[in-house]
Amino acid sequence: MPYWKPSPQQERIRDWFAHGRGNLVIRARAGTGKSSTMVWGVGFAPEQRILFCAFNKKIATDLESKVPVGTEAKTMHSLGFTFIRRAWNGVKLDDSRGERLARAASGGDGAPDEMTKLVANLASIAKGMLPFPTINQMVKLAVDFDCDPDETWAEDGWNTVRVADCAMRAMDAAAKPDRTVDYDDMVFVPVRNNLVRGWYDLVIVDEVQDLTKAQALLAMGACRKGGRIAVVGDDKQAIYQFRGADSGSLDRLKNELRATELKLTITRRCPKLVVALAKRLVPDFEAAPEAPEGKITTEPMSRLPQLVQVGDFVLSRKNAPLAGACLSILREGKRARVEGRDIGKGLIALVDKLATGKASGSMPAWLDRLAVWEAKECARWAKTKEEKVEAARDKADTLRFLADGLTGIPELKSRIADLFTDNAQAQGCVVLSSIHRAKGLEAERVFVMRDTLYPGGRHDDPEERNLEYVSITRTKNHLIWLEDRAETAPIIPAAPPAK
Repeated sequence: MPYWKPSPQQERIRDWFAHGRGNLVIRARAGTGKSSTMVWGVGFAPEQRILFCAFNKKIATDLESKVPVGTEAKTMHSLGFTFIRRAWNGVKLDDSRGERLARAASGGDGAPDEMTKLVANLASIAKGMLPFPTINQMVKLAVDFDCDPDETWAEDGWNTVRVADCAMRAMDAAAKPDRTVDYDDMVFVPVRNNLVRGWYDLVIVDEVQDLTKAQALLAMGACRKGGRIAVVGDDKQAIYQFRGADSGSLDRLKNELRATELKLTITRRCPKLVVALAKRLVPDFEAAPEAPEGKITTEPMSRLPQLVQVGDFVLSRKNAPLAGACLSILREGKRARVEGRDIGKGLIALVDKLATGKASGSMPAWLDRLAVWEAKECARWAKTKEEKVEAARDKADTLRFLADGLTGIPELKSRIADLFTDNAQAQGCVVLSSIHRAKGLEAERVFVMRDTLYPGGRHDDPEERNLEYVSITRTKNHLIWLEDRAETAPIIPAAPPAK
């Protein structure tokens, strides 16, 4: 039995595991105890071979110690690699495989490095989103994910169609056995080569709204014919469309699986005031009867360094405000880090890219080059991709914040490496994070940079509304809106929509 008394919603899910027929979709809102419910419910299932597909390795490891004997907890990549190893003898991981195959598909050692990188990036994205692509689909994907060459490459014969064609050939090569795979191949190869086998009597798939098409095919294929599938997710937490997640997967899978739907709508994390605020976005969200009232207040951004304490979250839609805020908090003598080591690596790569010629030894010259890069990127996407303009400005602003007061490129790279980390919460720091990175986490006090939400006034964009919902539901007690305005006043939650 779980440590909590099961709600009627949880008991219905338990009953499905124990006696239900067919497949199940569980629409679980933020903080509603879905993982605990799944672990508890699966203990009543009669099946012998059960698979729990976890979103990441950390969750899979945690589940291994909690699920009943006979239940396996795996990530999608671990599951896919298991199928590959049964088909390809002696296969090993090779992180350089994707780039190596992309170079070969692009013409070998004579291919320009810039084009090889575009081909490798496009193939990597397509392995998750389009495991069986057409050339037209690949061209569109290249444009959507910034993998198309600019006009300066036209004279050398490189255009979007050529990059897309090379990426498809790199994917074809990746599907052929050579005793190696890379991280992307772990999901792509078993799906593309029909290596997936229905080994399990019951398959449970968590965070289904964040899955790519290839991941969904892999998980569904692992269930034997006549077995049961339970998929769990929250369509209102679908915020990863930019990296290939199928944001409509919950409803699509419900139809494809002809599944029964059950809900978890009572949050055991959020206080009543926060739930009332969130109901503007998610009307079926409910507070637990025993939930505290909680607090919602507003503070000016200027007071953040004095107010914030170790253990607090500071969330923003963009990274640039986080970088500046982190430096300000550090100057107050408080430990603080920005979540996302890979973000730091990406910024360092851009620093290196621009640090050539005079810009390699002069910070003013490097900042001038950064401004030129930003202007070119914004001009390139101004008429077609507003989000890419935002991303370029965010990167440039982040680097300008981080370069403040520094005199050389090595200092800048060192500062980036120091500030960006993974799992800052466990390191005893103030955690500064993008909303995307904070998904699945919680804290007693959460500061949200309100002015970073809804860029360009996109209040009708479903994913932008989902980002607000995710940000405010990280808090267990006190939500603090941060605004540039100096006035401090309580936020009055909007009334829930009339039924």
